[in-house]
Amino acid sequence: MKVYRDHRCGRQHRAWPALARCIFRGAGWIAGDGPFAVVSGCGVTSVTLHHDAATAARSLATIDATGCGGRCVRHHDLVRLDLDDGTAHEMCEGVA
Repeated sequence: MKVYRDHRCGRQHRAWPALARCIFRGAGWIAGDGPFAVVSGCGVTSVTLHHDAATAARSLATIDATGCGGRCVRHHDLVRLDLDDGTAHEMCEGVA
């Protein structure tokens, strides 16, 4: 699984949605909370955040199977976000 941590703003984000807004600056919408992000790059980028990898994987499987909208070109991905401080590692420890 890809890990996204480089957001180049110099801030130390403490919340997953704030980090996602920084990493995916051009996103049409970002919903949810958690370190696992399902990213759809079809037309307008959309991001859904999840607390665990299993839930995120099910979300990805759903949009892979059904599409994410009228402009879907099947450009979907599951990534893990990594906060600037040690809290991300503590929260994700033991999660596959």
